[in-house]
Amino acid sequence: MADFSSIDPQTLAQQLATYDIMSLQNQLKTKTSTMNSQKKALDALKTALGDFRTAMSGLNGTNSGMLKNAVSMNREGIANITANSNALKGTYNIEVTQLASAHQIGFDGMTDESIKNATGTMDIELGGKTLSVNLDDMESLSDLTKAINGNEDNPGVTASLIRADGNVTLMLSSDESGSKNTISVGGTGGFDSKNAKLISEASDSKIKMGDMTFTNSSNTLDKLIDGVTIELTSLTEAGKPLTVSVNTDNSGTKEQLQTFVDAYNTLQDTLTKLTKSGNGDDETRGAFAGDATMSSLDRELNDVMRQVFGGKRMSDFGITADKDGKLEIDSKKLDDAIKADPQTLNDLFNGKEGMLSKMDKSLDRYLNSTNGLLKGRQDVLDRQQSDIDTKTDAMNARYESSYNRYLKQFHAAAEGDVTDEQHHEYVWFSVRNDRFYVRERAAGLRPLSTIRSGYSGRRRQSASAGVDAV
Repeated sequence: MADFSSIDPQTLAQQLATYDIMSLQNQLKTKTSTMNSQKKALDALKTALGDFRTAMSGLNGTNSGMLKNAVSMNREGIANITANSNALKGTYNIEVTQLASAHQIGFDGMTDESIKNATGTMDIELGGKTLSVNLDDMESLSDLTKAINGNEDNPGVTASLIRADGNVTLMLSSDESGSKNTISVGGTGGFDSKNAKLISEASDSKIKMGDMTFTNSSNTLDKLIDGVTIELTSLTEAGKPLTVSVNTDNSGTKEQLQTFVDAYNTLQDTLTKLTKSGNGDDETRGAFAGDATMSSLDRELNDVMRQVFGGKRMSDFGITADKDGKLEIDSKKLDDAIKADPQTLNDLFNGKEGMLSKMDKSLDRYLNSTNGLLKGRQDVLDRQQSDIDTKTDAMNARYESSYNRYLKQFHAAAEGDVTDEQHHEYVWFSVRNDRFYVRERAAGLRPLSTIRSGYSGRRRQSASAGVDAV
């Protein structure tokens, strides 16, 4: 019988169990590394595409476009005026003769006691709609204002209490200005419009442009001049009209275009990094190198930018791609094109049939959260992760089983419980040229010094104990 008293059963069991799973462990490490690279690359791509899409959305809103317009006025304090990308160049003389106001009426001498003793209803009518408030069980003026303001049938009236010099006034205000928004009060509870004090008339705003007079229910005029929003704040003096000029903002327009160019070039940088082949000596292969989906995405975006929209191409405005596919702007050509016909820039980029909308539709094929191509790619990676997790659990179980089996065998050998007839059921040992070899049954000799240890975070131990040859 061989002397096994000097062996370390735990260390040898760890090393042999690790050896048993080494091949599968290496396979799973390789798969995990590849999958993590794909996940990281996919996240980077989704972020880049999302940022580009957000930038395009900001340049293609209902009241925004690639073209920027600027407004100038001959005096301040009369109106706040803005012009969106659809505004046409022009000069307008405006006289403001009346501002719009909301109807307000008040009931003086109100007390909590008068409301507490009131019965019947208070009917408030505005714009053909009536709110009927039951005055029974009211305890205070505060209860009344809450009942008016919080009622789902409120026609657009706000109730408030004005306290001055010991007097309390119940004020009713129309939420919207204009001559048609007049409040009427009646009912059986003693409230009547005839007894109300007029605080503010319901009136429309009035402006004149030459011999033409225009009225509006509010002080915000957004349909008078296409693309121009006017917020009236004061009246003009007689014979001194407000002169408003709308012109193309060349600097602002260039900034808009540069925003688009920068966003696109940033996306191109990401695509280039993720799809590079790695053929160069110092070039790292991208996670999506040779990927057909990524090639299709890049090709679609380039195809859209080369199309004609509104009778124009991007190159007509000095926007072209260099040899690396990144966009650049020829400032002089852009200035000349805008000066000749600024609105055509919007025709190219904006609207339902513009380039930005077409590009957004292309991106949706990839970014759609329900059936987008990148969603499909993410689903594949999730399934791969699940498969790796399952195989890792199985590998861990295999390791534990092998470790326990080897540990039992080595403990038996160390305690001298192995008979000659049991040798075939246990691990055989051999020392050749000062190297420790091991084999189980007839599996053949394996050098233990080549077996890796420390699996699953276990403390690494060396197997250097001498064992007599069997």
